[in-house]
Amino acid sequence: MTRIPRFLRRRRFYVFLLLLIIVAFSFYAFTKTALAVLAYTITFLYLFWGIYNMAFFVAGLREPYAPSSQTTRFLKFSLILPAVREPLIERTISHILFEVDYPKGLKELVVVADDEQTGRIALRFQQLYPRNVKLLLRRQLFPTKPSALDDAVTLCTGDVIGVVDAEDIVENDLLKKVNAAVTLDNHAVIQAILRISNVHDSWITRIFACEYAGWFRVLLNGRSRLKFYAPLGGTGNYIRADAMRSMAMWNPLNLAEDAELALRLHLNGYRTVVINGRHWEEAPVTVKAWLRQRTRWFRGWLQSLFDHGPRILSIGLRHPKRFLDVLSILSMLVAPLVVVFNWVAYSMTALYLLELFKVLPTNLTADLFPVYSWVPLAFNAFYLSVWYAGKKLERIDVKYWRMLPQLLFYMNVLMPVAAIRALYQEIFKDVFWEKTAHPGRGFRWTGIEVRQVDQGSRS
Repeated sequence: MTRIPRFLRRRRFYVFLLLLIIVAFSFYAFTKTALAVLAYTITFLYLFWGIYNMAFFVAGLREPYAPSSQTTRFLKFSLILPAVREPLIERTISHILFEVDYPKGLKELVVVADDEQTGRIALRFQQLYPRNVKLLLRRQLFPTKPSALDDAVTLCTGDVIGVVDAEDIVENDLLKKVNAAVTLDNHAVIQAILRISNVHDSWITRIFACEYAGWFRVLLNGRSRLKFYAPLGGTGNYIRADAMRSMAMWNPLNLAEDAELALRLHLNGYRTVVINGRHWEEAPVTVKAWLRQRTRWFRGWLQSLFDHGPRILSIGLRHPKRFLDVLSILSMLVAPLVVVFNWVAYSMTALYLLELFKVLPTNLTADLFPVYSWVPLAFNAFYLSVWYAGKKLERIDVKYWRMLPQLLFYMNVLMPVAAIRALYQEIFKDVFWEKTAHPGRGFRWTGIEVRQVDQGSRS
């Protein structure tokens, strides 16, 4: 008996197929009308996207939230470290235990290991520091990070639950800042600014460092300051334990579990606050590794869009006062589709120019005002500006404008490819985790860049 492919049993496959048939028929039967509709749809979409995100850009240029003062009341932190074949896990555990400035008795590290090598390293720390380190070595497991986080929560006894990736370096006073934010200002969901430690490993790590700075320091900070939906990062997030458990923790099937959890928290009244503290982590060094990671993120956002989209829209329709809030969520979740639309916009522009200069004998775009021809350029200009602002604010030592060809290739080729891969996987593939390798190259840069930030803040 022939086994039926699983994707044929998924509703979204048939929805995608129906949309494809409708679009193909429209362009075949009503070519000029379809092009006009597409042109003005693209224009509206990009104008809305740019104006909306410009508000976050302007707000994000201000300093991130910092607790008003320190407190004498110290909460217990449970920090989850999910790890699979991570060479830097020993350094990370040691750094948190001995260098992060917080009462040692109130630091609980729960290491979730899916391989024996990482398990042996964590076991040694558990034997040496049984009050601080707990090991969960999973034998039968669902191989996703949120699944590991869910399993680890059962061992967490702290007041605040945090996520620390195995290659992270946590800023020395970050736990004190988070503690003050929870105890003094009653915040429940806190996100640290993520910085890249291996900036100079390759051209893609240099761009990634600027993109991260633009996202966490500028756009995410802006979303937080304006009290709109602000997705959590995959690490550096700290959530009050009662808020975490009220949300039933992470979704083990979502590949952007951080953004999906932040979405549920936000819809239930828990606002994400971006704090003026940092985690340092590694960026993918090669294009292949970057593509796997970005595909996973984009697919996770699409999963959240498909799973929560109807509920989000119904909230906007039933509660008009939350309409802008709903738009802030949807503008984030549709990001992979917007990235793909860049190629559509470029194709429309190319068709217009080819007809304008009589390279093509057709006359499809003659009556269409080519307002869409500058839209992709405006999209590029916006993100180039955001990343540059983040680079300046975080004092990242790269020659930004010398990388312009690579930046344009990154935005207009690599990101759409990752988005298309994500859409394909979401329609045709079961959930699987494309792990990002962290070989440890970033360690030698971290000390240098931390000193640069410290010197800049004192000057």
